[in-house]
Amino acid sequence: MANSVTSVGSTTSSSTVVENDTFSLSGASVTVQATGTVVKSSKSAAAVINDLIAEKDAWFTNAYKTSNDQLYALLAKCYEFYEQLKTGDDAAKLRKELDAYISEKNYMFSAGSHTLTKIVKCVFGADRRRVSAYSIVLRTALANQLKVADIADFIRESGGVEEVRLAKSPNAMSAKQKAEAGADSLTSKTIVNVTAPAFSEKLDAGNIGKPVVLLGTWNADGSISVHSFMNSAGAVNAALVAHFAQVKAVADAKKAEVTAANDSQIAKDAVTQAVAEAKTLALAA
Repeated sequence: MANSVTSVGSTTSSSTVVENDTFSLSGASVTVQATGTVVKSSKSAAAVINDLIAEKDAWFTNAYKTSNDQLYALLAKCYEFYEQLKTGDDAAKLRKELDAYISEKNYMFSAGSHTLTKIVKCVFGADRRRVSAYSIVLRTALANQLKVADIADFIRESGGVEEVRLAKSPNAMSAKQKAEAGADSLTSKTIVNVTAPAFSEKLDAGNIGKPVVLLGTWNADGSISVHSFMNSAGAVNAALVAHFAQVKAVADAKKAEVTAANDSQIAKDAVTQAVAEAKTLALAA
């Protein structure tokens, strides 16, 4: 699917242009070149970032839950702004303006923070997980030497932001993998079997053996009143992911206890060995 990205720059010409998509941004006619050529910006860094923030707010308010296309296009514009900081007559000026914007907003970065990370934080705010995920996506695109016009398709074809992020973290588990692991662990323990006419009435033979979510509240005597139940994929997967996290936390805690106990025993053995060696040396003397 062809991807159209609104540029944050001003119109320019190039002999290498094959196809142009023209849009309007803040009252100015701008052009995105299909060859991926970076268009010179006529705006200050602050103006560019503020435009991107406005688009981010619109995406978050209107399309966040239903469409990723607007997000991918916005990330492509962040990538384009980064490219404008690298080359061109205004590159040095834009870099200084970006630094000034960051100082004005009191954003803190480590000395090794990539400029793409800084741009993402300026546009999307200080949510650490979001900044990290989007920065990884754009830095992956940069490492692959992708052009601005290719960013949205790259993210889409990779399976989305989360899949790109996980590809950079080989030990990380996707939500689907966590849900599957959570489902596997259910067979190891049954707290109680609950029966109710409402359950029997809704039973679909095809769901026998499959997870279902019960929604309840605690009572003062320690019992739980069940008010509702559901087996929608979204509800079940969310519950399985939470269950997996709980099981993993318990396992990690036990592992830490074993490690601490082993370390303690190793220390005791070392002391015992040192004492024995000291006695041997004393007798030899």
